[in-house]
Amino acid sequence: MEMNFLGNKYYKLNRRLLLLVGLWPYDHSLFRYYQVIFCNITVALMVTFQIAKLIRLRRNVSLMLKLLPLILPCFICIIKHQTFCIFAKKIKYLMDHVEQDWNVLKDKKELEIIERYTYIGNMCTLIFTIIALVAISIITFLPFVPIVLDIFMPLNYSRPRQLIFPVEYFIDQQKYFYVICLHFNITLSIILATLVSTESLYVTHVLHACGMFQIASYRMNQAFDKKLLQNCIPEKRKIIVCKGIIEAIHIHKRALEFSEFLWSTLAISYSILLIIGIISLLINLFCLLQAVLFIKKMNDIIILIVFTFGHFFYLFLGNYVGQILIDHSAGVFENIYITRWYSAPLQAQRLLPIIMQRSMRSCKMVVGGTFVPSFEGFAALMSTTLSYFTVVWSVQ
Repeated sequence: MEMNFLGNKYYKLNRRLLLLVGLWPYDHSLFRYYQVIFCNITVALMVTFQIAKLIRLRRNVSLMLKLLPLILPCFICIIKHQTFCIFAKKIKYLMDHVEQDWNVLKDKKELEIIERYTYIGNMCTLIFTIIALVAISIITFLPFVPIVLDIFMPLNYSRPRQLIFPVEYFIDQQKYFYVICLHFNITLSIILATLVSTESLYVTHVLHACGMFQIASYRMNQAFDKKLLQNCIPEKRKIIVCKGIIEAIHIHKRALEFSEFLWSTLAISYSILLIIGIISLLINLFCLLQAVLFIKKMNDIIILIVFTFGHFFYLFLGNYVGQILIDHSAGVFENIYITRWYSAPLQAQRLLPIIMQRSMRSCKMVVGGTFVPSFEGFAALMSTTLSYFTVVWSVQ
């Protein structure tokens, strides 16, 4: 059974990306399980070869640091992939919840609100996909630069062919260079496809929750609409206002349930990813500064810039998404506060504390029990990371 509702067209790219790595929860075919096994084995082999190289390089710290920036994203990919496999039923429940939310909305303005937020999520998915394709193209092309230069700018000798990262394949790397590159590029594609598909779906779901909070505010405004109520008799006005508030409470409750279930599903994985992300960013910053100061190969510098930018972008995105959820959930309380609630019938005013008490506490996603993704959290995270980087650099 597939998703079938008015906003289904905005989730088509998410569906294709998740199908690509066998994570679409509605797909129960045998091919999907083969995909999952293939993706996990491919990435696990890369991790195994990298760890083997680390063991051989245990006395060469600079080469070990050069290898680590690829090992940690592999672990991130494995964690994300396993999270979506283990919690496939919960991911499916979230998508079913989205479908039900769309079907609950009947007002044209409400549909426009949820469509606008879903469209933004779709655009985010498209942008992430384009960035990933550009990154794959750059990293795939770099190992073949010496071969291209040998064709267009030949020397008296053939330029040596080198992999971007030192990996121990236990075979002659020059003889089987193209086979190794193929495995590396497939692994990189799986890693980026997994990250883009899972993170874009997460962003789209958070934006859906934001849209539902916005609809709750809209319904509250409609309940106290002066033009709508001014020609109504008192008894009918009381019914209209009470009904509007109850509908707003219902939508607000659904938005809270959705966002809380979403975070309860992903909280553990994001707690682990936060630690890995900080460690990986520290290593990339250290390697990048070393590469620039000691004027290493341009290929190395380009790769490290791409990886470092990717880490900053990933961490900022997570905190930005957390911030907009906080703002939209808190906006419900602010919106109620500025409405003409004081002119409402007493029975209607008694309903307001139900939604006001809950909306006073903004909806927050807490990582590791202490860290709250937000602009403030991102600033604290960058400050802490740079402090650790300064310490590491000073004692090298």
